[in-house]
Amino acid sequence: MKKIDAVGQACPMPVILTKRALKESNGERVLISVDNEIATQNLAKMAEQLKLSVQVEKINDSLYEVQLSDPNAGNEAHAAEHTALPEQATDTVASSGTSYVVVLNSDFIGNGNEELGRTLMKSFLFSLTEQEVLPDKVLCYNAGALLTTEGSAVLDDLKALDEDGVEVLTCGICGEFYGVKDKLAVGAYTNMYRIVEILRTAKTVSP
Repeated sequence: MKKIDAVGQACPMPVILTKRALKESNGERVLISVDNEIATQNLAKMAEQLKLSVQVEKINDSLYEVQLSDPNAGNEAHAAEHTALPEQATDTVASSGTSYVVVLNSDFIGNGNEELGRTLMKSFLFSLTEQEVLPDKVLCYNAGALLTTEGSAVLDDLKALDEDGVEVLTCGICGEFYGVKDKLAVGAYTNMYRIVEILRTAKTVSP
């Protein structure tokens, strides 16, 4: 049995750590320790999507154990099919032209508390780096231009995307407006004409 200690880990880390463990489990059960009920619900939803059995046990108010197992473990035919599916799905997405562009037009997500919004932005971009299908481009404009500059809290994740072949583009006039044009730390500057061209022709995702 593989054991994952995700106590103290903020969303979406328990799910990400569990997905990594499942890829390496070779049919073994996976036991995840978390410290809140929402994390157990997220893991249970993931298990349902992956057609895994799930058992949740509350140890105390700050400790829960979630056990995931494949009900067909040991069935070689099923194991081969299960292993092949993610690869086939990735090939289908890559070959069907359903690429996408991520749009970041602020340095935080949502219209409520800005501190929470910045935490959500960090979580969003880290989760983006963990996707099986990465975006073609990330477009940053207005206050989103601050995300690609020196000292940005999300710079490591944007650099990871850049290193994986994602084109990170920042609005040059936005960098000028915020006084950070000489502090670009990842990707390249572009102009609004090019941004409009990309938005006009691409499927876009905006947090």
